[in-house]
Amino acid sequence: MRWLMIGLLASLAAMLLAVAGVARHIRLERARLRSNPEAGAIPDAHPKPMLDPAEETDREI
Repeated sequence: MRWLMIGLLASLAAMLLAVAGVARHIRLERARLRSNPEAGAIPDAHPKPMLDPAEETDREI
């Protein structure tokens, strides 16, 4: 029974350490993105062409 309690406490400590690491990673990434907003930008694979409003037409389906 004592070993089960030790195992439980050890696994709880490991999970708390992992959660702290994830929280730290999220904080650092958010700070990095705040200081450089283009660092996290995803490039558009298919950029839309710039159309003149006069060239656009409405279509009825």
